[in-house]
Amino acid sequence: MATKWRLRLPPLDLPLALAALGLMAIGLLMVFSATSVPGAHHGLWTRQLVWAACALGAAWIVAGIHYRAYDALAWPLYGIALLLLVLVLVMGSTAMGARRWLDLGPLRFQPSEIAKIATVLVLARWFDNPKRDLRRFWHWLPPLLLTLAPFALVAKEPDLGTSLSFPAMLVVMYFWAGMPLGQLLLGLTPVFAAGAYLLMRSQPGGLWFVLPVAAAIVALWVAARPRLHVVFVVVLLNVAVCTVLPRVVDHLSDYQLRRIETFLDPQGDPYGAGYQVIQSQIAIGSGGVAGKGYLKGTQKALAFLPMRHTDFIFSVVGEELGLGGALAVVLLYALLILRGCRLALVARSGFASLLAVGLVAALFYQVMVNMLMTIGWAPVTGLPLPLISYGGTALIVNGIQIGLLQNVALRRQEF
Repeated sequence: MATKWRLRLPPLDLPLALAALGLMAIGLLMVFSATSVPGAHHGLWTRQLVWAACALGAAWIVAGIHYRAYDALAWPLYGIALLLLVLVLVMGSTAMGARRWLDLGPLRFQPSEIAKIATVLVLARWFDNPKRDLRRFWHWLPPLLLTLAPFALVAKEPDLGTSLSFPAMLVVMYFWAGMPLGQLLLGLTPVFAAGAYLLMRSQPGGLWFVLPVAAAIVALWVAARPRLHVVFVVVLLNVAVCTVLPRVVDHLSDYQLRRIETFLDPQGDPYGAGYQVIQSQIAIGSGGVAGKGYLKGTQKALAFLPMRHTDFIFSVVGEELGLGGALAVVLLYALLILRGCRLALVARSGFASLLAVGLVAALFYQVMVNMLMTIGWAPVTGLPLPLISYGGTALIVNGIQIGLLQNVALRRQEF
């Protein structure tokens, strides 16, 4: 009897894989377009092609190793990540006023990108314990401290945009691990207070921004009816923020203050700090519905659009591919995020589920901040657009993130 041979593919999450590959392909096309103009960045797409191949290889390798290996290695990887972040501050390379890169021979990379994955792994390991009761202070304090360490080191570089991805991941993982929503929102009140302070400081009549925030906090307090120890901790956090924040703002560098002011009023300095946002808005708006056509973007060609191959590559998409192309990119990201959330829901292992939700939170934060930045709805932070922007470390780390999600997909039935 003849043997029938059938090609059996591993049980990967195919929609997630196709979304990631689609975004990577769009990224290569857009990097080619953004660097096709003769100048300092001409021809960088060839390096991006090499890094894309490395990212695919990294995703393949990471997906093939059982996630329990990463569970066991979470603490050593976290320690190595912190060590690399310290080395950046001591001996890192400086560019554009920030010390974010580490040079090891011919290898140049950003440890902050590696630290994000290491932090997700160690948080997933910590939360994967049925004895953790996140209603108790001593059970939710250690994850906060674990997150504050890389947050502070990355913010010191300074890289505020990347540093904020750590608390964003923590908040989502707190919720997924079982922290009551009311308690979680009360824990976020220092963030709301900080935002109200910045608005009050930078806008005329800013006191009116504080009153609604204060009313919302009081209403939340009444609705949540927290325990006494929660009240003590939340009050302590708010007092600490109100005490420290004015001093932190006074010590911000000039460019960081200008970015905050530009976010609130881009037209206030159209030829200085607001230039990037204004040119990005012009590029996206000029693309219309159908776009000007691939390789035909004028804002890019005339070099009006800064950082067009990295931070503002979504502006090139909007100008050349129009609303249709921008929506296609948004839908691919939505598919990737939703499939990652689905994996977190169906995974039978607590560690795998927490790992998936942490990785998805990191990707979602970076996508949203970058896209909102290009249209002026978020401060300019220097965050690249995942899988699309030019950059070796970021692209390879994105490949590892996708590989870890596929790792969960391959073993979603295992405990």
